[in-house]
Amino acid sequence: MPAPDEIRFRCLQCGASNAMDPAVAACTGCGARLVDDQGVFQLLDRATKAEERAFYDDEYTRIAGQRAKAPIASLRELWHRYDAPQNRLLREITGNLAGRTVLLVGNGASRKELTFLEDLPRRLVYSDLSPNASRAIQAEFDFAPWADRIRFAAIDAENLPFADGTFDLVYGHAMVHHLPDVARFLEGVRRVLKPDGRAIFMDDAFSPVWHYSKQTWLKPLMKYSHRKTGISPEDYRFSMSGGFKEEELAPLMTALKVNPFFHRACLLDYIWTRAAEKLLPRRLHAPLATGLPLRVLVQFDRAMAGLDWYRQNQIRLVWGFTKAA
Repeated sequence: MPAPDEIRFRCLQCGASNAMDPAVAACTGCGARLVDDQGVFQLLDRATKAEERAFYDDEYTRIAGQRAKAPIASLRELWHRYDAPQNRLLREITGNLAGRTVLLVGNGASRKELTFLEDLPRRLVYSDLSPNASRAIQAEFDFAPWADRIRFAAIDAENLPFADGTFDLVYGHAMVHHLPDVARFLEGVRRVLKPDGRAIFMDDAFSPVWHYSKQTWLKPLMKYSHRKTGISPEDYRFSMSGGFKEEELAPLMTALKVNPFFHRACLLDYIWTRAAEKLLPRRLHAPLATGLPLRVLVQFDRAMAGLDWYRQNQIRLVWGFTKAA
C-alpha cells in the first residue's frame, strides 16, 4: 500500500488518481505501466514537444554514467559560486524546506537543487521533459540516503499532472523561457501549489544594454559561440527576443490573484563569465571565472544595483509568486 501522504497524480491515459510510489508501477485505473526500471515516472505523452525532447534526450544520454556516483553534499558549493551570484539569492528566497513538498520542474542538468534534500523535505520531485535527465542524474549522484524523499518524473510543464494543492514550493531554474505558453504554465503552478505556497524561477531578464550589444558589435562573437558550444532551439529563440520583462510577467500573475515578486542580479560579471566560458580555452576559463577580476565585478554590480537605470539592465531575473492563503 502506498503511504497515505504520498504525492498523487493523474494517469494521462484514463485520468485515474495514482500515488507516486515507485513500488506501484501500474495505473490503478487502466493498468498502464507508469514507472520504468529506474523509478522514473512516465507522466508524458511521447509525442509531446518531440523536437525539444529529442534534443535533450540526446544531451542527457551523452552525460549519463561518465563518473562515479558523488554524494549530494558535494553540490553545496554551487550555491556560493562567484560566477553565479544569483544562486545565493535563490537559496535565500527558498529558505528552509524541512517537511515541505517540493517540485523541481524542468530541472534538467541543474544539480545544486538536489541539496534541498539536506533540509529533509517530505517529498522532492525532480522532473524534466526528458526522462533521460532523471536517468543521468541518478547515474551521477548517490540517492540511497534520500530514497524515501525523492521522486523522479518526466512531465510536460504546461500540463502538470499533479493533484491540486500538492506542493509548498514549485521551483524552475532557467526553464520558463522554454515554454510556448507561459500563462498556462503559471496557471498550472498556481493550481498545484498549497495555500501560502511559493513559485520561484530564475531566467534571463530583458537588458537593453545587453540586447543591443548582441544585435550589433557582439553579434559575430555570439554566432561563433553558438557554433562552438551549441544551443537549443528554445534557448536561441529566447536569446534573440532579449529576455523576460517584468511588466509583461506581472499581469500574468496578478490575473491569477497571486502576489508576484522580482529581483535582478548580474551585469558586468555576467558578461565577463559568459565571454570566458564561450570564447576562451578551458584552461583560462576557471581562473577568469573565479579570480580577482570577477570578484571585483561582482562587488561593483551589487553596489550599482541601487541605481534604477543599472538595475534595469541587470540580466539574471529571480521571480515568482506567493499563492494567497
